[in-house]
Amino acid sequence: MKINNIKIQVFSILVLLSIGCDDKEFLTEYPKTFYTTDNIFSSETQLDQILITTYSGLRSLSQNPQILGMGTDVFDSPSFRTSQSFTDYSRINAETTQFRTIYDSYYNEIKNANTVLSPEILDGVSFESENSKKYIIAQARFFRAYCHGMLAELFGGVPIVTELVNEPRYDYVRATREETYQFAIDELEAIVNDLPETTPQGGRLVKGVALHYLSEFYLGLGIETSNIAAYDNAIKYASDIIDGDTYALMTERFGTRMNEENTITGGADVWWDLFRLGNQNYSDGNKESIWTYQFDFNAYVEGDRNSFMDYPYRFGPVYRWIAGFDGLGDDAGGYGIASYAPTPLIEFAIWDESISAGDQRNAEHNISRKIFYNDPVNYPDLAGKQVPQEVIEASDAGRGGIFPIFYKLNTDKYQGLDQGENRRNIFRDKYAIRLPETILLRAEAYHRKGENQNAADDINLIRARAQCEIMATAADIDINYILDERARELYAEESRWNTLLRMGGTVATDRIKEYALHPHVALTLTFDYNLWPIPQSAIDRNKDVKMEQNPGWNR
Repeated sequence: MKINNIKIQVFSILVLLSIGCDDKEFLTEYPKTFYTTDNIFSSETQLDQILITTYSGLRSLSQNPQILGMGTDVFDSPSFRTSQSFTDYSRINAETTQFRTIYDSYYNEIKNANTVLSPEILDGVSFESENSKKYIIAQARFFRAYCHGMLAELFGGVPIVTELVNEPRYDYVRATREETYQFAIDELEAIVNDLPETTPQGGRLVKGVALHYLSEFYLGLGIETSNIAAYDNAIKYASDIIDGDTYALMTERFGTRMNEENTITGGADVWWDLFRLGNQNYSDGNKESIWTYQFDFNAYVEGDRNSFMDYPYRFGPVYRWIAGFDGLGDDAGGYGIASYAPTPLIEFAIWDESISAGDQRNAEHNISRKIFYNDPVNYPDLAGKQVPQEVIEASDAGRGGIFPIFYKLNTDKYQGLDQGENRRNIFRDKYAIRLPETILLRAEAYHRKGENQNAADDINLIRARAQCEIMATAADIDINYILDERARELYAEESRWNTLLRMGGTVATDRIKEYALHPHVALTLTFDYNLWPIPQSAIDRNKDVKMEQNPGWNR
């Protein structure tokens, strides 16, 4: 059972009454019904609809290209789309729309959470049971904590908003980053035991989600304050998940296509299974799935026009530029327009044989690097032959739109082709958290405590599942090694900007400069930063209290 987004609409009927001929009396409105926050909500179901709206809002935000990592060390727009690049710092500043969109989106979800938690609303609602009331409140407090924590990672200290605001305010005060993390942590610790261990409804919050973000925010707090106790707490909460009885890495083939192979390339393994339709939820038998965003073709057809991922379209290469290749088939990786292209880190560096020999995640059925001519009508002599590298390079010269197909972002079997779909979209559920990310959080916390052997042991849990021939050693472990492993495992899953900025120092700018897709980065990224700018619009509208800009962005 999936979460469906249902919009709540309240209609007020206003009746104009006229008595006599008095103009003033004629223009007086007498509403027969008048809804306010004091009387509009009466049932648990109504509050749950606000939560469903919040789930839906975060689902949409999870597909934002900057949230996914646009302009970091993992991907950017290709050369023929440089005007859309998020690494041209001659154009990126506090007025850049992307910053405002993300900042405002998180505060909109905080507003939804505060609506549910507003005492004047809660007091008037009838709940089915005390447990169901606790779960409603726990979900709302989770969302409020999560959004503040995400803002802390990206923007640093931000205004902490805990009450429903019904009229404009211009006097918000920024908390420190430490205070913002601590608020998120306190909220999560207050409700972690009110969340269920598992749930049959895909996408609903469970205890493991809160434990994961407690680990992540404690890790961020430790980096911000150099407090070893914070790292200990990050390890503790991650261990509650990793060493508990609920979750485990999937090590054997499973799910809807466990007896099949990739129909384009041949071959399959458990990594491939993780990203096949119908395999993403814990209730599907996927024991490493902690939280998912819900997508569904039937919901899409019925009107939920956000219930799709356009990964084959945005992340898909443009093989049709190659003469002799018909770009409309399944083997084209979807109807790709290459809005985003992998950086050299993702395409080559992390897969070097000296590091990743034998790694399943780089197998041809998971990252397809071979292209075969497929147009026997117009090019009968070429059909079925592999396209030579020199032809690929000539076809792609100056454009950057031809690159491997990442099957975690794609499929070999498209839905809805008989209903007007054209290989642009996939409709599987999207991971918000898989167990490997929790393991990598604990590995990082161990490393920051100086316990590199423990960090290596954690990373090797993931590398062993991937059947890597080379295991990590304590001597290998540093932040770059951890970030590279996150890239191998979590490309286009993790919020890469959150990861890089959370790490502080010059980690973000160092990695971007080293692995950026375009040479303009070296020319325009002339300052170091570890926070995004507070959107100028937020500073301008807060007219009663001066809101300081983050360092480096007063340009």
